Amino acid sequence: MVPFTYWARVVENADPEELNRVRVAVTREKESVTEWVPVVTPYGGDGTGLSFLPNVGDQVLVASFSGDNTQKAVVGAVWSNAAVPPETKENTDADLNKDGKNSLKHIRSRSGNQIVFDDSEGKEKIQLISADGKSRIEFSVADETLSLTTEHDITIGSKGTLSIQAEEVEISSEKQVNISSDEYQIEAKKKHTNEAGNGISIEGSGVSFN
Repeated sequence: MVPFTYWARVVENADPEELNRVRVAVTREKESVTEWVPVVTPYGGDGTGLSFLPNVGDQVLVASFSGDNTQKAVVGAVWSNAAVPPETKENTDADLNKDGKNSLKHIRSRSGNQIVFDDSEGKEKIQLISADGKSRIEFSVADETLSLTTEHDITIGSKGTLSIQAEEVEISSEKQVNISSDEYQIEAKKKHTNEAGNGISIEGSGVSFN
């Protein structure tokens, strides 16, 4: 049987049975609200899957698979003049496919958190951007860099070993660098230099220089 499809509007998405279903309103001669309808997902299994539930107010396409319209599913959502597609507001040439090259794949949440896959030639990158735009992780193919930037604090925690390996490591601070440890050791195979503009203070119950 060929499914019968129609447009509807999501009116509830807090499924009491926690099955990620929605209730939708259909307007014909008068508005009627359906029972809970499952939402089709590209990947779904027992405790696994891709979870993107429509918001209340979203316009969706419903497919009915029975003559009496009792077996149905939400198969997708659509944008319109009333509900426009999202922009990254950074990748302006590729946003909304303005350049016609279809180079941008983009997930934007309701609050504005974003995951961006930019295939623009010469500008290829992956971005993870916070809703306030003040924190981001960016993998840039063009610049050959991986960067994490934020206007907030950063905390790295590990109950195991934290290892940093690189050809060169630079640490700079506009104010102060504090290192606190039960045991502190620096080894240099060639040269070890400490410099200070004002002075160097070393305190300890036992200090030795060899």
